[in-house]
Amino acid sequence: MEAISRSVTLTVEPLTPFMPWSVEERAPLPEPGAAGQPERQLLVELLREPSSIVERLLDPSQLQGLVLGSVGVIAAGTSVFAATSSAARGGGEAWALPAALASMNVLMSLAASLGPIYAASILVAARVPLARLVAALLASAATGSLLLAGLAPPLYLLWRLDAEWAGPLLLTAAFLLSGAAAGARIHGLLSLMAESVTRAALGNPTARLSGEDAWRVGILARVSWMMVAFTSGLGFWAFDALG
Repeated sequence: MEAISRSVTLTVEPLTPFMPWSVEERAPLPEPGAAGQPERQLLVELLREPSSIVERLLDPSQLQGLVLGSVGVIAAGTSVFAATSSAARGGGEAWALPAALASMNVLMSLAASLGPIYAASILVAARVPLARLVAALLASAATGSLLLAGLAPPLYLLWRLDAEWAGPLLLTAAFLLSGAAAGARIHGLLSLMAESVTRAALGNPTARLSGEDAWRVGILARVSWMMVAFTSGLGFWAFDALG
């Protein structure tokens, strides 16, 4: 009777959509041949092609490059924005410290949020392999950092024109837009990645996530967004990164 009870429990427990069923399907994907393939631009994919980012996430040979490239984009984007903000507020030559603190804050916030996000993925039965989860979070944050860097010139101009209203409002709006972009991207990446793994497991190139799987992936995406936003806001307040 106990054996039957355990069997029923294992059958009822939902399988994470990020992990296929069989041991063979859990093996790393074969490395694609590089011959004849055009060079792929990470910056373009971060901004416009989430499906290409998912291909990198599922390819073990490209995962490390995606992580390193995303870290570089995060450091560059947040540093440019923080340095521009400091210069606009009359920081003079003291722009280097805010630039360093801002980029360090984002990376530390991602590291601090990783544990709760991974725990949430286990609780909702949507566990993502840790390496892929780290890369997806970094890629999403890199997309938000690119948006921040793009808003740096308008911020400088508006702050110099109106340091009382227009400048501070755009500063706040820039962080809100960056957070929204990163949140939308992590939701899209997790959904596309779950669909790709499900299609490979079922052998059906047109398969879609079930309603239950999509619901659990959505919960994980919202938790990821919330934790990154909370840790980032806490970090900026604690470090006074833009001061």
